[in-house]
Amino acid sequence: MNNTPIKFTPILLSTLLLTGCPFFDDDDDSSSQSSDNTIIVSDSLAYYAEWPTIESKVTVDTDIESQISVILGQMTLEEKVGQMIQPNLDDVTPEEAKQYKLGSLLNGGGSWPDGDKHASAADWAAKADEYWTALDEAYADRGFKVPFMWATDAVHGHNNVFGATVFPHNIGLGAANDPEMINRIGKATAKEVAATGLDWTFAPTVAAPRDYRWGRVYEGYSEDPEIIFNYAGQMVDGLQGGNEGLKSDSQVISNVKHWVGDGGTQDGVDRGENHYSEEYMMNIHAAGYFSGLKAGAQVVMSSFNSWHDDANYDQTGTGEYNKKVHGSKYLITDVLKGKLGFDGLVVTDWNGQNEINGCTSSNCPEAVNAGNDIFMVTARTDWQPFYENVIAQVNDGTIEMSRIDDAVTRILRVKMRANLWNKPKPSDRSLAGNDAILGSDEHRALAREAATKSLVLLKNKDSVLPLQANQQIYLAGSAADDLQKQTGGWSLTWQGTENTIDDFPGATTLKMALEAQVGAENVFTDINDVTEDTIAVVAIGEDPYAEFVGDIKDHQTIGFADLKTAYAADLATVKELKARGMKVVTIFFSGRPMYVNEEINNSDAFIAAWLPGTEAGGITDALYQVSGTDFTGRLSYSWPNTLCSTTINRVPMNIEGYVTPEWEQDISGEHMPLFAYGYGLSYAIGEESDVDLDNLTLDSRDYGCGQDQPDDGLATIPMESTVKRLAVSLHYVFLARQTAGRVLMYLLR
Repeated sequence: MNNTPIKFTPILLSTLLLTGCPFFDDDDDSSSQSSDNTIIVSDSLAYYAEWPTIESKVTVDTDIESQISVILGQMTLEEKVGQMIQPNLDDVTPEEAKQYKLGSLLNGGGSWPDGDKHASAADWAAKADEYWTALDEAYADRGFKVPFMWATDAVHGHNNVFGATVFPHNIGLGAANDPEMINRIGKATAKEVAATGLDWTFAPTVAAPRDYRWGRVYEGYSEDPEIIFNYAGQMVDGLQGGNEGLKSDSQVISNVKHWVGDGGTQDGVDRGENHYSEEYMMNIHAAGYFSGLKAGAQVVMSSFNSWHDDANYDQTGTGEYNKKVHGSKYLITDVLKGKLGFDGLVVTDWNGQNEINGCTSSNCPEAVNAGNDIFMVTARTDWQPFYENVIAQVNDGTIEMSRIDDAVTRILRVKMRANLWNKPKPSDRSLAGNDAILGSDEHRALAREAATKSLVLLKNKDSVLPLQANQQIYLAGSAADDLQKQTGGWSLTWQGTENTIDDFPGATTLKMALEAQVGAENVFTDINDVTEDTIAVVAIGEDPYAEFVGDIKDHQTIGFADLKTAYAADLATVKELKARGMKVVTIFFSGRPMYVNEEINNSDAFIAAWLPGTEAGGITDALYQVSGTDFTGRLSYSWPNTLCSTTINRVPMNIEGYVTPEWEQDISGEHMPLFAYGYGLSYAIGEESDVDLDNLTLDSRDYGCGQDQPDDGLATIPMESTVKRLAVSLHYVFLARQTAGRVLMYLLR
């Protein structure tokens, strides 16, 4: 892999966009025809005309299969269904877990042992002991046992846990384009999860986000399948460690998600409609599964989105199926378990069965029949009736017993492969309760390395960077000393909000990193203290968000300064400092590429820093060229040039004759990025672009990307759509126990 910067001219940009030329591979990527009619376009990524069979690194063990058969033959229907239920930590007690013989639980964002946000590793392990012991006791008189397991969203480090290392979000890691580093991050994350006594992480996300309006763009490594393919297997291997690593108590069960097409919904609507063809679904949206499953991922999570293709048939025969993937027997059973040969388990997303027409969170035989094995039925008021309903539906023939047996066989298989029968209670495992593992120096150094490698230098006029140690710095902007803007969503809390620096011991904001680099006496925050030689460093960026709350709505654009008053103030700061005659270095924290032409015009240097996590020292390492550090990050997403260049994706290099679907085009039909996929400057190359980055054209559009004309006071968004999206949002907000006022500000911003 090569991180050499590339000079981009308008003609070259057009050529690259049309040809899908790879930016990161030294190898000759000329297509070649293999004997089995698979078109090989690189050593790793291939074009598939049909779903491939995946040979997993975690292989079938005949002894395990025999043990499963013996246990399954002794289990009652009630015990089997208990294995299929996964409540949220806040909605199940150890006593209830014992009573229902539940197989697992999860902790959603903002759920901690006994509600303690600052719970230690020992606290987490002790809480895990309670459930482990309860299930051990539940089987005391049965002649066999089935161990309990705990799953968590460790999606950029063990991010729900106080003191843990918080790595950059996936969008930044994609720009780093370093698969070996991804493997190391997986191993570090596994150790920190193991330190809390937990067994399973809902990671990695292998979505291919194709529309920047989606509130989960930052969870995807790239808009293109190439990097996703190269990363997914490495992260799975880092977390699990193959057959042997999975058996140890220092690695954890990995979960690729969300199956499938979550990044390809129209208009970037979370939980929305995916209309890609099956060919494109395979070769764009499923690429991460091919490498992730090959590396041995034991769990796949179903996706909230629907897939509107004739292959996604109505298994009920009622004609009411709304194409939701949670109810897709074709995608889950026929493709994933059948054609791909996946023999692990399939888990639903948070009450995902509720997305299917005719279903509720507590009652959905369609989701069971589709092939989901574990059901994330989170609330006590739902999971208990769901349990009773599934038992009744098996007894009346709505659900076949063979479907239950398939689910439980897969659950037992994963638990046995993870050696859970032979592992002691969580607190007695080798790493458990060790707070020194959380946020260790080694892991923080890795996170700092990742933050540096994720930075993409978009502009560096007259080589204003690197900064010099003897230069005084005027530090400004909303993100200058704001850890929430650095860490983003899924950081201690679900949305990444309601946090302070005290919630992240050992963390470093940009202000702290600058002061550590050049001394607090050389970093000013009062404009009256600056001299004519002072360099302005302006840190701007999005407030944290997750899932649908982060969706850019129909009446909005992807223009950063247009989204919030505070963002407009950031632009005003950049312009004011430039007008003063100061050299301005702008650092942009964001969960997606955004329209920032005016910010770039008024900056001498502009850096896409994404969501770098807690180690801002990685930013100053590049700013000051510490120990020769350079900018090696390259865009894994195309950068927009207009307010509604929302889907200017790179042409996938592994699909010959790719034709961009109509719904994937931006609203105005423009398909030319400001900076193409793979762009990035460095100190070695300096500022080399035929585009005048001081005088970029400004987009004057004054209405949303989901509208076809300015709002003249009348509603231009269909009321049915607005009400439906608001209702869905408020429903999930309620489940997450967020206050109505705060969420409405997000939804109606």
